[in-house]
Amino acid sequence: MRRRDLLTGAAALGATLSLTGCASAGRAVGTSADVRLAAMLERHAQALRDEESGPDRLGDYSLAARARARQTNAARLAELNGVDRSALSPAAALDYDTARFVYGAMDDQYGRYGFSDINLRPSPYVVSQMNGAYYWLPDGIAGRSPLANEADAERYLDKLRQLVVALDQETEQIAHDAGLGVVPPAFILAKTVAQIATLRDMPAASNPLIGPAVARARAAGLNDLESRAAAIFAAQVAPALTRQMAALDALRPRADDRAGVWAKPDGEAYYASGLHSNTTAGYAPAELHRLGLTWVAELTAEIDRLLRAQGLTEGSVAARMSALDRDPRFLKADSDAGRREIIDYATARLARIRNLLPRGFAFVPDLPVEVRRVSPAIEKGAPGGFYSASSDPAQPSVIYINLRSVEENALWRIPTLLHHEGIPGHHFQASVLKEAGKLSLFRRTVRFSAWTEGWALYAEQLAAEIGAYDDDPTGRIGYLQGQLFRACRVVVDTGIHHARWTREQAIDWMVANAGENRDAAERDIDRYCVYPGQACSFMVGKQQIVDLREKARADLGSRFDSRAYNDMVLASGPLPMEVLGAAVDQWTTSLQGA
Repeated sequence: MRRRDLLTGAAALGATLSLTGCASAGRAVGTSADVRLAAMLERHAQALRDEESGPDRLGDYSLAARARARQTNAARLAELNGVDRSALSPAAALDYDTARFVYGAMDDQYGRYGFSDINLRPSPYVVSQMNGAYYWLPDGIAGRSPLANEADAERYLDKLRQLVVALDQETEQIAHDAGLGVVPPAFILAKTVAQIATLRDMPAASNPLIGPAVARARAAGLNDLESRAAAIFAAQVAPALTRQMAALDALRPRADDRAGVWAKPDGEAYYASGLHSNTTAGYAPAELHRLGLTWVAELTAEIDRLLRAQGLTEGSVAARMSALDRDPRFLKADSDAGRREIIDYATARLARIRNLLPRGFAFVPDLPVEVRRVSPAIEKGAPGGFYSASSDPAQPSVIYINLRSVEENALWRIPTLLHHEGIPGHHFQASVLKEAGKLSLFRRTVRFSAWTEGWALYAEQLAAEIGAYDDDPTGRIGYLQGQLFRACRVVVDTGIHHARWTREQAIDWMVANAGENRDAAERDIDRYCVYPGQACSFMVGKQQIVDLREKARADLGSRFDSRAYNDMVLASGPLPMEVLGAAVDQWTTSLQGA
């Protein structure tokens, strides 16, 4: 799979959620138009899944595949337009509106440069420090491919060979987009080339394309896999990585340090498109910039109050939070042993939040998840943490923590990271979807950053509401810092891509306002540079979920149950925010009439 995929493998599943009035879960198909739409979207969803990487193959990364994808998407949109929306039931209308949003966004993105897919998270750069086959595929190839027998081993080795094709296809796209005038900023090029070189030059035992596969193969008695994989890597993969590095190096004379996509062809329109597809809301960049500043001011005031309660009164809020990062109470040793202690602490906090889940949900799935370290091969450009869902029932899902710096992982910050990426965030989100047996394949295939990341940020707040920090005041500050950080993201993302902030200006602002250390802020800003608009999806999505909750509470009065609301939002499946609002209205109406 190209990207972290929350929804992979959510097919034939066990328990069915019982959610009164849920717009999507457990409904019977109604009108003839409903039947036609359901069949159409089921067919579309299966095709969308088939277009992505599978157990025996990687996806097609060629320019021709991109052109075909645009044509296919246009055909799906035309087919959807043939359905009479007025003839649909209210529930089916939600599916229709969701599909229209997806196909409309994809049509716009495929008509531009760079990279886009079903995630609706476009990047103007096909390969960057956070994008490309070298970045996304190693975990799926070596870390997740089954390796129980010789047939599995051959499939794994074939995927290594396929990776060569994917890399060269991307290299072709790099040259194509450069011909359009799309050249990554110089600092992005430098970081990307360095990361690709690190992957190319790593020894087999520690290489993420080889090491994890070899370890599991040996456990199954396949003892010759390392030499076979290393030979393919040296003869085929490494030269393809070198070719990609050369293509990026060739762009350096044309690169500058302008950080925002505004500097690229039709850049303002590109940003508007990216902002819309990521937030699934209708904010103009300037409006969202102002709103972000308001959120920052409100959260800063609340954190100031809590810091003062801890006796921390000197300096700015950001400076006082930065001081917590250096407090020995919250630091582990800068060593492999210290990093192992951070992982152990995270594992214990994950168990703690599990015990509190019945306070926030009526339905609590129990699927395994582990905490692991981000591979050193990509940690320089990788985010502070991320979640990787397992499509293999024999393999747990994983919460990855970037342990490049122990100061960036001071213990007061760890719980909210786990609540976001794990429980009740992304892992819990994915687990519910896997057990939402009546949810359509289409609804389990499409993805929206505002729904996915908005839920995860809402989950941070929900963890606090159900008692995660009742005896942990510094952890509560960590939770609010996480909220502040996402609010700051809104300001700097719109600042970079709309207000034309420089990279240094954005880094300085993040350090001054978010309590981030400079190295972490630099990596964050570089991420926003390559994914315009995506950083805004967290706070926009979360605020939409909270606002809809409070509207439902006001509409239902004593009938409102926050646990039922949380269950409903998750079981409804991925939706654009505007469509989620309609789903919540349907839910409240059903309860009012009960």
